[in-house]
Amino acid sequence: MSMSVGNAAIASAKKKLRQKIVERLKLTTDESIISQSTSIANTIRMLPEYQGARKIGVYLHMDVPDAIPTGSEKIVEVRTDLLIRNLFEDNKYIFLPCIVPTIFLPSDQQRILQLAQRRLENKQESDYFPFLSISMLHMPDIESVKSLVIDDPEANALAIREPTPAEREDAFDVGGLDLIIVPGLGFTKSCARLGRGKGFYDNFIRLHRVWSQYYGSSRPTMVGVSLEKQIVQPHEIDGYMELPMEEHDEVLDAVIVGEEIYRRGDV
Repeated sequence: MSMSVGNAAIASAKKKLRQKIVERLKLTTDESIISQSTSIANTIRMLPEYQGARKIGVYLHMDVPDAIPTGSEKIVEVRTDLLIRNLFEDNKYIFLPCIVPTIFLPSDQQRILQLAQRRLENKQESDYFPFLSISMLHMPDIESVKSLVIDDPEANALAIREPTPAEREDAFDVGGLDLIIVPGLGFTKSCARLGRGKGFYDNFIRLHRVWSQYYGSSRPTMVGVSLEKQIVQPHEIDGYMELPMEEHDEVLDAVIVGEEIYRRGDV
């Protein structure tokens, strides 16, 4: 996609903000991450949207070493091990993301992804077709999650354990998800999200929304989870009162920080 002058300025501002947040996160101790992640897992359990959800998508946090190498893309983030245990204890139907070449997605998902992009760009045709996309795959039990390993650390630079698509149920095979726990690099209390610049979750959220409209099902609730140092404050970016958003950036329904729940439209 071509980028306008305005979008180029926003992209530059977001890049600077990412660097700023990464530096902040380096000051977060393991004890603080575990404590905050535990609070978040317990808070999610109290959400009405969680209690009413059957099919839930959640991510596996990055395996981050004590000393992150210079230039590495790894960052600390909300841990999801306790949250995933809670999901199984609460008899939820759990899905984990796997990054796959978009051409490997089922043809109906590829078609709807292109439809979603045409709607975004307000065009009859769009040449945008991401090389990689998220596929949400079913995990039957906690042991299947624990057994996931990083087969090729060099190819998997972010050190994220992923399920493999072979013989696993895709979320769209069972009518889509009810709730998605969304990671990110930064969040605002008004539920804007700053990703890492790859567009994986923005594309998946947009795909799922249009897929739900196309097939007449309810769209999933999108809940971001954030460490305290990932919250973007008003006026934190020079020249912008809030986190600047591009047309492809998706706003979430809620963001959870510890025991606090921020909902879209409340701030």
